[in-house]
Amino acid sequence: MVDDPIPPRASSGVAEITALAAAFDVPVEAVDPTPIDGRVHRHWRMSHPEFGCVIARVPRMSHLGLTPRANLIYLATAFRTTSASGATPRLHRVARVSAAMPWGALLVDWIAGRPPRLPDDLPAVARALGAIHRLPLPARHRPFLEPEDPIGYLIAVAHNQLASVRERLPEAARAILDEELAWAEALAATDHPRPPARLVMADTHPGNFRIRDDGTAILLDVERPVVDSPALDLAHASLPTSLHWDPVVIGAAGRADIVAFHRAWTAAVPPDLARSTRPWAIAYRRLVWLRTTSWACAWAARHDRMAALASEEPATAGLVRRLARFVDPAMMEIARAGWRGPDAFEPEELIP
Repeated sequence: MVDDPIPPRASSGVAEITALAAAFDVPVEAVDPTPIDGRVHRHWRMSHPEFGCVIARVPRMSHLGLTPRANLIYLATAFRTTSASGATPRLHRVARVSAAMPWGALLVDWIAGRPPRLPDDLPAVARALGAIHRLPLPARHRPFLEPEDPIGYLIAVAHNQLASVRERLPEAARAILDEELAWAEALAATDHPRPPARLVMADTHPGNFRIRDDGTAILLDVERPVVDSPALDLAHASLPTSLHWDPVVIGAAGRADIVAFHRAWTAAVPPDLARSTRPWAIAYRRLVWLRTTSWACAWAARHDRMAALASEEPATAGLVRRLARFVDPAMMEIARAGWRGPDAFEPEELIP
């Protein structure tokens, strides 16, 4: 909870503020008039007489291509399921899809804290993920996405992202992506067991966490959990493409820090879960990097980067500068050094 006062009212977003106040039984004056905008949600902080300082998450779209109602059910179930871990905000209420709120809204705890600082807060992020991964899978996995072939699913995502832009990519970047896709397809073709699954969050870059005063980490964005290997979350939290994604996260993490991150997660989960995740630790680093980098390459190929850099919106220009690093072949090779060459990680090194 936070004690700082809500600032004076502004005129923007009056209709949405009015709809939220009515849906969640608070006076209009209790809603902070300045929204916190995200790529997928708009967030409105409010003071609630029953729940204290909370935040209304108003979706704008679905990452998974769901209808507004199905998306709202997905998100609400995700918060309800994961809040038992203590590592995600509690869900208090759900506002239905309506004319006033075409995607509905969720009322969850406001988490007071700061963005992670690298590398010091990586172990806290690992422990938060461990708390989520310790949760038993629900008896019924619905509505959560559960790919029949998780490896093939990630490969398909990369292929789909690159399908219409492959010929527009720089030759060196295209060659690197083709190498990684060939490796992934060879893996998919082998006779391998299905990775042991848990409910994983799928979007776990450090910028999605807040560090509270007691040093614990809370994952804020519980948008698209899937049934897959915990190795997916470990990769997405610690790859170079994730560590440098959100500009609010300062600092850097070296090889020893990535090892320490995995060791902290290992200590936070049951030994059998760590053992079953170990064989997939490196493979998922490659697969998640491929998913993320193919998206960055596709975005760069589809957009006028010079126009974006000249945008009057600092967030747009900043996004382009970060994406430019991801599609730089030299930066690609820095990431690939984690599984190629003399400095490659070993599964037993990450998860003893």
